[in-house]
Amino acid sequence: MDTRVRRHAEVLVDQCADVRRGDMVTIRASRQAEALVVALYEALGQRGARPSLSWSLPRATRAYARAMDEADYTTKDHELAAMEETDVVFLIGGGPNAFETSDVPPEMSQAGSRAHKPISEQRLDTRWVITTHPTAAGAQRAGMSTATYEEFVYDAVNKDWAAQSEFQSQLVEILDPAETVHIVSGDTTDITMRVDGMRACNDDGDHNMPAGEVFTAPVPDSVAGEVYFDKPLMRQGNEIRGAALTF
Repeated sequence: MDTRVRRHAEVLVDQCADVRRGDMVTIRASRQAEALVVALYEALGQRGARPSLSWSLPRATRAYARAMDEADYTTKDHELAAMEETDVVFLIGGGPNAFETSDVPPEMSQAGSRAHKPISEQRLDTRWVITTHPTAAGAQRAGMSTATYEEFVYDAVNKDWAAQSEFQSQLVEILDPAETVHIVSGDTTDITMRVDGMRACNDDGDHNMPAGEVFTAPVPDSVAGEVYFDKPLMRQGNEIRGAALTF
């Protein structure tokens, strides 16, 4: 097994989720992430956890959504019941085609999201982790060779997270007592917001891997200005470019 994959699994199990003996663990992954799933099972077995696996199959999701009647979308009670018994959730991206569900009608995607909402909210009560496995499809979207993309991902995952947390804490110390944040970027982004009373958070690998953010939230109704996003976003099989918001 690639030692980088095994290290990725160890980071997920120890750094992110702090898996303990007897934990009920749910893994949802694409078939292309099989190597990481195997490494996770090995690490979970060494720690005495109890995993279950469900494969993410975008082609099946597409077929179901295009055949479904919108009114028939209801919460899957058996999936909700399983989530209620789950201690840790690992969600692993890295599928073969990011655009697989791009031709699912938006109203069907929205109906599916509404039906899934109780399960998503229940997941927030677990020790949940979202990560990705580097695949050829991901490399293609990034405009990289597969080997270069693998190095890119593993360099972001397999690092000293204690040292990274300490490094990021410097920004937390600046942001936490702040009253106002003013962001200026390029010719289109100039936005201000109040953050007094809001907590600055150090994203050092609790829920996202790779991690590496320091974030907070604005005081409601305090945001003013315009922000432009020059990076694309994938959402439900669709690529969104040129998003802008004016407050």
